[in-house]
Amino acid sequence: MSSTSYAPGWVLNTVCSSIALRFVEGNLPIEAFANRMSKTLIKSYSDCEPEKLYTTAEAMLFFLAEIEEEDAITYCNTFIQNSVMFESSGRPRKLKGLFYNPLAPAKENTTGKAVLLSFKAFVFQLRNGQGITMPENWHLSSIAELKPLYDAVNVQVSFSDAI
Repeated sequence: MSSTSYAPGWVLNTVCSSIALRFVEGNLPIEAFANRMSKTLIKSYSDCEPEKLYTTAEAMLFFLAEIEEEDAITYCNTFIQNSVMFESSGRPRKLKGLFYNPLAPAKENTTGKAVLLSFKAFVFQLRNGQGITMPENWHLSSIAELKPLYDAVNVQVSFSDAI
């Protein structure tokens, strides 16, 4: 693996939001989710270190607490759906194509700060009625091309993963 195999920004958005979501819904330390997901993701993306993932997910949750937003589950789920389905410009994301891999590594590193800024902007848009809400029947597992990503964010996590 070359050192330039970075996770695309939308993949990091999805992963960090999934870590935050699973932490809120679960009963394990946030590090457990980040450590376990990192083990799978680091094989494809050199920048998916556990610390980057959990500090970003944690910052997302701190932001929601700071603005006194209690519905972290809805915001995380909707951010995942929007990150997967739409480019930052708002255009639908290309997920299929002959010889096209939507999960191909990016050449540029997306920082945790960039993910947090995207999340903050998204939350404010949604709160102001300008964002795209998630269709009730949408789920990451329904996109065959993204099965490796779905598997990575839904991996079985145990308390020992926190260590």
